[in-house]
Amino acid sequence: MQALRRSLLILRASSAASRLESRNFQKYVAPTYKAFLSKKKKMGRLADPHPRNTFAEWNYDAELYAFGQRLRENFEPEILKQALLDVSYLEKRKIEQEEVGIEPELNLEHNGEMANTGNRLMSLYVEQYLTTTIPKLPKKYIKNIRDHLISDDMHAHIGKQLGLSDLILCDEYPPTPEILVRAFRSVIQALAISSGADRACGLVRDLVVAQIAGQDLTLFCSPENPLKELEEHLKSTNQQPPEPRLISVIGQNFILSSYDVGVYSNKIMIGRGFGESAETAQNMACCDALWRAWDVTVRRKPISFKLELPPLEKFDVSVKTPSRPVVT
Repeated sequence: MQALRRSLLILRASSAASRLESRNFQKYVAPTYKAFLSKKKKMGRLADPHPRNTFAEWNYDAELYAFGQRLRENFEPEILKQALLDVSYLEKRKIEQEEVGIEPELNLEHNGEMANTGNRLMSLYVEQYLTTTIPKLPKKYIKNIRDHLISDDMHAHIGKQLGLSDLILCDEYPPTPEILVRAFRSVIQALAISSGADRACGLVRDLVVAQIAGQDLTLFCSPENPLKELEEHLKSTNQQPPEPRLISVIGQNFILSSYDVGVYSNKIMIGRGFGESAETAQNMACCDALWRAWDVTVRRKPISFKLELPPLEKFDVSVKTPSRPVVT
């Protein structure tokens, strides 16, 4: 009898362990986090992180070379140093020299102008790439996607992931998002000066344009008046005007009602949408028809990130070969 009871206890323990394991709960997780929390409370406020350039084995020139090798690009060292020199660093050095009675003489140029030029280069190339890969999408929606890709938040995120936080010369650590944005845009311009605009555009394609991979492009293509825009689109393509038709209604007299509306042109369904009201479903159906016509639905073929586009001079005649800044 005792052997039977022991076997039952073993079976219960094994089943409980299997249930915990299937839920991805481990017994050591909670005690470990409690121990970490108690140690943090004993230590008090944690010290601010120290930049890597304060370490004894820090070699700035070697870090810049390694940065270029990670990107598989060739930067001129002096140009890259200027791209990573923020205006806040120069202001800090100027104040320090004035405090000790030294007349400030800093013959260095910060990366402000390089950041503006690099941002313009990225804007032109991103718009050109999107126009080539999504040719049916109207230009105003191309600009929405472009603005998303060249936004400050996007560039700050990319710059941080590239490890620019440890390479930027600025007055604080970690650098603020504004400093990261200026540094990343300046790095693009530094590559354009060092290796040419074609290499810089290739890096923009790999780092910036590739951020839309897997994203829902319809979020950037939502018209204010879907029915009117659909009418204009069908008129421009010599098709008959749209005809919204109610397909079905579920729970019409309840809160959770659902309307199913289809949009037809020449007796062919070109879009279908659902909503809590007939108007909402009609707007969604018109949007669906437009997204299908523009080829931006989730069923579209993935965007290729291996295209070699013509030089920017053919896309915008105002673009010239970047000149080399004077670095002293």
